[in-house]
Amino acid sequence: MIRGLSFALQLPSVTRVNATTQVGAAVRAASSNNAVANNNTSAKVMFGSQTSEISAVYSLSPKKMSTGVAQQSNPIIEGLMQSALGSASVSSMAGLGSALLGNLKENRGDFTQALTGVSTDMGASAGANKSAVTLSIATKSGSTVHLTMTQQDNGIAVEVKTEGEALNDDDAAAVANLGSALSKALSGLGQQPPKLDISGLTNFDSNRLKSVDLKTDIRNGDDSLQSLNFHADDKARSVAYQDGDYSLKMSSDMSKPALSGSYGQQQLALKAYDDKFDKARIAGNGDRGQMEAMKSVFRALNTTRDAESAKVTTGQNLTLDTSGVSQLSGLNDFSLSLVQTEKSPNPLHEEEKDRFAYTASQSSEEQTRDDGSKTVKQTARSHLSAAWHEAIDPSIPLALNKMKSSQNYFYHLVENDEENTTTLNYNGRGQLASVGHNEQVNNRSTVQKYVLGKLVDQTVTPEKYANSNVRSLLGSA
Repeated sequence: MIRGLSFALQLPSVTRVNATTQVGAAVRAASSNNAVANNNTSAKVMFGSQTSEISAVYSLSPKKMSTGVAQQSNPIIEGLMQSALGSASVSSMAGLGSALLGNLKENRGDFTQALTGVSTDMGASAGANKSAVTLSIATKSGSTVHLTMTQQDNGIAVEVKTEGEALNDDDAAAVANLGSALSKALSGLGQQPPKLDISGLTNFDSNRLKSVDLKTDIRNGDDSLQSLNFHADDKARSVAYQDGDYSLKMSSDMSKPALSGSYGQQQLALKAYDDKFDKARIAGNGDRGQMEAMKSVFRALNTTRDAESAKVTTGQNLTLDTSGVSQLSGLNDFSLSLVQTEKSPNPLHEEEKDRFAYTASQSSEEQTRDDGSKTVKQTARSHLSAAWHEAIDPSIPLALNKMKSSQNYFYHLVENDEENTTTLNYNGRGQLASVGHNEQVNNRSTVQKYVLGKLVDQTVTPEKYANSNVRSLLGSA
C-alpha cells in the first residue's frame, strides 16, 4: 500500500420556451440510459465531452429559443445571463446556476430562458469556443431536477426541468442548498490553474437527495478544451477531469460502510496520503497545481462527515469490531490516476518525453471459513512513472534545439512501485486473533547526463526491499 502510511494498533477498545421540451427529454433520457453504467464505478469515469448529456445541451439553440416564443423574463436571471454573455468559461455561469437552483424555492415549474446578442468583437475574442453545463439532482422521493446551461456563438440559454412529481418544500430546499456548491465548482474551473472544488457537491443532504451528477464542457469546434464529470450517491463517488495539460480520474466505493473509520481516523489517513502524494510529485518532478487538484478531489471523495457517529452493524460485508477497523486505513476503497500531457522539449531527440503519470488504489476483501473464522485483507498500491529534462547549470535556462551546443542537460527517469497489505485474522468467535503487515517497495531512478548531445554518464539508483510481520493478539488458549 503506502510507504510511510501506518495506523496505530489499538487493542480491545428570460424566456418560457415550451419548444425545448424535446431537448430536455433527451437530456433526461441520456441520464437514464447511463444509470446502469453508473452502477459500475469505472463506467462512470468518462470525460464529459463524450457524454450524450453534453451533446443534448449543445443542441439547445439560444437564437431559436429567444425568437420562438414571446419574452417572459425573470429579471434577476436575465441580469446574470447578460453578465455571463460572451464568456468562454463555464465559470461565468457560476452565479447563474446558483440562482436557477435557488429559484426552485419559490417557482417549482419548469423554466427556460435564452438571450442573444454576442457582438462580433466579443465572438472573435472568444474564438469559436462554446460551453455547456448539465446538473442532475435526484431526490429520494422520486423526482429529478435537471439544470442545463449553454453558451454558444449565438447567445446563452438555460433550462430547469423537474422529472416526476413537483418538488415538496423540503426537497426544493435541499436542491437549492446545492447552489453555493455548484457556484464554487464552476468558479474553480475558470481559475488558472483550474481548481477542482467539488467538496460541497459530495456533502449534500442525504436524507432528502439520492444522487448528484455534474458535467461541464468547453470546446472549440469539435475539440474539447476542458471537461468535468462528477457523480455522487450513497454507493459511489467519482470524478473525471481533462484539459490540455492533464487528465484526472478518481473513484471511491461507498458501498462498504464497515471500511470507513471515524471522521478523525479518516482525517489522519487523508493527511498521510497528502504527504505521500507530495512525495510522489517531488520524486517525479510533477506539477504542483495538478497535484493540488488531485489532493482536493481525493479529500472530497473520501471524506464521510457522518463517520464519527456511524455504527458498524452486522449483516454487512467486512463487518469488523472497533479493534479491527483501527488497523485499516479508515478510507473507502478507491482508485485514482493523474496523467500529465506528454511534451517533447528536445527537437533533436523527440523520443525523450517530459511526462508524469501517477496511479494509486486501495482494495479490500473478506474470506469467511466454515468454522466461522475470517480473514480481512486490505491492500494499497501506487505506481509512479515520470521523466523530465533538467539544465546542467541551474543558472542557465534550458533551451534545447537542434544545435549540439544546446544539448547539455540531465534526463531523469523514475519508475516507483509500492504495495502495502494489512491482514486481519479473526477466530471462530469473532475475536481479532492476529494482525499482519507486508510492505514491498521497488523503485528505480535513472539520471542520464548529455554534453553536446552525447551521453557521457548514467547513474541508476535502485531501491528494493520488503518488510513483513505478524502480531498475535490472543494466547494459545
